[in-house]
Amino acid sequence: MVDFSRAARTIAGQCALVRVRRASRVLTRLYDESLRPVGLQASQLTLLVAVATCGDEGVTIGALADGLVMDRTTLTRNLAPLEKAGLLRVARAPDDARVRLVFLTRQGERAIEAAFPLWERTQKHVREQLGEREADALREELGRVVALAARPAEAPAARPAGAPPVKAPPARPGKRRAR
Repeated sequence: MVDFSRAARTIAGQCALVRVRRASRVLTRLYDESLRPVGLQASQLTLLVAVATCGDEGVTIGALADGLVMDRTTLTRNLAPLEKAGLLRVARAPDDARVRLVFLTRQGERAIEAAFPLWERTQKHVREQLGEREADALREELGRVVALAARPAEAPAARPAGAPPVKAPPARPGKRRAR
């Protein structure tokens, strides 16, 4: 059995997920700060843009969740403040009341227009810091990573054959697990 310290150092140093999550937090913070003057967070702009690119006919919650690689519950929770602010409208599909469609409102269009120069300035900064070629390569590689979600059958097994299952303790805010 591998000792936890060695396993932790290996994961911290080699894990793609650890690196991507750290990079995501850094970029999210950068874009959030940039978008603050228009009252949007990067995650909200992402949702508005996704809905906007689906056109005037709207998009189902399911298709939007799939496109954003999010679960429907999280997506629905994230749409609520945007709908309350009047940036999006969620309505039942006319041909199937079980299906909900998401539409961008005029106010949502104006929010994207107001956010665009701020986003553009931040995007330019990120590209300058990374280098144009490296920024393009990173975008392409991340696109390939996202495409992996479309092929879940190719994911590795959840645990090695013969290994006992590991049961994580329930998370308790503010509590650190003792060793």
